Amino acid sequence: MTVTPPRFNQILVPVDCIEPRSEVIDYAVELAQQHNGSLILLYVVENPVFPVEMMDIDLRMEEVAEHAGQRLANLVEESIGSSVPHRHLIAQGSISDQIVVTADKEAVDVIVMATDAHSELRKFLIGSITERVVRHAHQPVLALHIKK
Repeated sequence: MTVTPPRFNQILVPVDCIEPRSEVIDYAVELAQQHNGSLILLYVVENPVFPVEMMDIDLRMEEVAEHAGQRLANLVEESIGSSVPHRHLIAQGSISDQIVVTADKEAVDVIVMATDAHSELRKFLIGSITERVVRHAHQPVLALHIKK
């Protein structure tokens, strides 16, 4: 039986604009180059956990998304430049849910992401984003363990 090697034409890379993991982006760029593929970088703006009455939530979330878009565009330009075809997206909601939804909507071949760099207490209380993506994604997930 002949096994066909996987083709990674569309690679989804969830990124954190606040603490970007350049190692993950570099790895994804190299993978895209090896497969003549392209990258989709995704930043998810999490929904706030405080009462909506505290502020005009729609206006504030628009500002956050706009700022995140600018930071993501700068990050993409600095990290990728013209080395591989790429584009970036901004989504809003649960991070793990939006990664899975975007992967399906964009018909990506693989998701490349870092393992969570959060404290053990946060992982215990809230859970790991990477773990939820691995459990729910319909595509392979390449989870890179990057030490700080």
